[in-house]
Amino acid sequence: MKDNFVIEAYPDRIQAKIEKKEREKRQQVPNYIYGSSLELVLDDLKLWRVGTITVSFKGGDSALHEKLANTAKIWSDYGNISFDFGYNETTGQYRQWSPNDESNVRVGFEYAGYWSLVGNDSVDTAIVSAGEITLNLSNFDKNLPPDWAGVALHEFGHALGFQHEHQTPAFTCDFDWPTLYDYLGGPPNYWTKAKVDHNLRQLQEGGLTFSAHDKHSIMHYSFPAWMFISKEKSPCFTEENTALSEEDKRMMQVAYPYENDLIQERDVNRMGALEELIAMSKDDSNINDFHKKRLNFYKKTSV
Repeated sequence: MKDNFVIEAYPDRIQAKIEKKEREKRQQVPNYIYGSSLELVLDDLKLWRVGTITVSFKGGDSALHEKLANTAKIWSDYGNISFDFGYNETTGQYRQWSPNDESNVRVGFEYAGYWSLVGNDSVDTAIVSAGEITLNLSNFDKNLPPDWAGVALHEFGHALGFQHEHQTPAFTCDFDWPTLYDYLGGPPNYWTKAKVDHNLRQLQEGGLTFSAHDKHSIMHYSFPAWMFISKEKSPCFTEENTALSEEDKRMMQVAYPYENDLIQERDVNRMGALEELIAMSKDDSNINDFHKKRLNFYKKTSV
């Protein structure tokens, strides 16, 4: 029996901006940049530089903020990056959102569903403006669901730059597409075919943030069996994952290494890729401006 199953997805206004940016990024750009495939480069450039990610909260109380901060920090145990929630020991308060907030990640509870922008898309003004929410946990400020910790881990995984595991280029899930188009096109989702494809089809092959298919990953969505041709026997069918898998932990070390030589190598490759992308992009495009800002950031902060 099909329940009213709601799938994680961006609000339409944000998805439209993401799709527009993806199209623009590929205009007049070859398949290879700085010696690597374009998809691998773009995938890597979504990751933050080793260091600290600032986080603010719009809504909720300190008790909720503490729960979310402690849960998100589990990721930091396995990679060389940390979250700064702006905790004030004197007041017991965490960093509060403001209308012009430029925190790297801005957590809110007011929109429908659970979603997060991927990696540093959250600071790209072509996608979101200062003050806009970049990670949403619907109604967590009113009533925490039983699976809240797993949801929070999943969404902060996106904030770190990890995509959905069911969309890995390394494996094809046997989704029953005609059934999905029909079901998701109705209530409560009302998705177009294009939106179904954006959220469920395989991503184009990238590199750093995918490995062999890991059905136990916190980034693997738990879909009802009816969504698959082979139902419960599908390799992509899994009960809800609530903790980081061993592969999640390994990939954190790949994405955010501790070794200085690896950090330096990553910096050099990113700066080289950004310089090539800037040279190929239109001077007046938002994409070009964003690449320039990132390149200047690397030049100032590289080891």
